[in-house]
Amino acid sequence: MEHRPGRKRGIWAIVLLILGVALNAGAIALMLSRFEVAAFAGDAMLPTLSDGDRVLLKKDPPEVRRGDIVGYDSVAWQRRWLSIGRVVAVEGDHIAYAKGDHTLTLNGQPLDEPYVLGGAPGDPGLSFAVSVPQGRVFVLGDNRGNSEDSRYFPELQYGTLAVSDVTGVGVPEENPLMLALGLTSDVGTLALLVGIGLGIAALVARRKKQPVPAGPVWGAVHIEES
Repeated sequence: MEHRPGRKRGIWAIVLLILGVALNAGAIALMLSRFEVAAFAGDAMLPTLSDGDRVLLKKDPPEVRRGDIVGYDSVAWQRRWLSIGRVVAVEGDHIAYAKGDHTLTLNGQPLDEPYVLGGAPGDPGLSFAVSVPQGRVFVLGDNRGNSEDSRYFPELQYGTLAVSDVTGVGVPEENPLMLALGLTSDVGTLALLVGIGLGIAALVARRKKQPVPAGPVWGAVHIEES
């Protein structure tokens, strides 16, 4: 039995199209389930983040560490929207600052904060000394002169934030999982393009080679030579 022209290319086209859709859909589903893209507004995180910057956050982080940029939603701070800040101390830490100090102190040692705007760790000069309770973190903005953060809520658990209020931890775009998702999406897109190309080639081959009717043609006149 003779195969139709372009049959193999047509089969490969279908396989690649299904593969491409599956890879792209899987990458998008995993991205949406594990990560969130947040738009930052204001200048509280200068110079790290500017107004309008987008931050990639990993949802439901298993751990929140010192130095992490986090997204949080704190009803206790009367904030019903997503805010962005930096964790400077975690449970069990003692974080302190006295007006005029050159650095914050963490557990009695100077805290190196190269990310702080203008190297001014304590602007506008709000002094504090906090032992962070269990299950909570102390959050500050990188622009200490214009950031409404843990310093302004001393009456609420010493200004600390519940870890449960942290909705995501900032991750770099070159994160291994993000790179893997990007590669998966690229492979899926390539499979789609090749599949579409093979599908077009299969259709062209079928139209090009039309089957020749076998046997006598109805209505044809046969003339015998004498």
